[in-house]
Amino acid sequence: MSKKAQTTNATPSLVELKLAVINFHKGDHLEYTRTGIARDACYTSHNSIKWKLEQMSKIKEDIAILAPTEDLSEVVQVQLAKKVDIYQSMEEELAELQERHDADLQVYHMITGEVWSAKPRRTGAADSNSVLEAVKAILA
Repeated sequence: MSKKAQTTNATPSLVELKLAVINFHKGDHLEYTRTGIARDACYTSHNSIKWKLEQMSKIKEDIAILAPTEDLSEVVQVQLAKKVDIYQSMEEELAELQERHDADLQVYHMITGEVWSAKPRRTGAADSNSVLEAVKAILA
């Protein structure tokens, strides 16, 4: 059986396993905890994919530099072959990371009923007036 066939068949059990870990925390009072675990898993798997794509982009640039134009020296041929091998293994890793992220998305939807999406990073400091008002309200 090929790795791809094993991976495809494993997806439902991956979802079940992830769901079982989250549901280990039982009770209505731990709903926030379960939601947080599911959200964190989506965030982590999403960032793993982004990181892998950045790595692949760098290797692709290296391949473009070494890419054959005319005659290649033996040294360049070896370097190019190594970069191609690395890139191809990264493609396999990316497929695994995508499968993990898909499972995380499914579990998040099952836990929250919502569709997870990456939130943009904050671009600036918090509004100091609203923070001070919140502090006053808390301390009142």
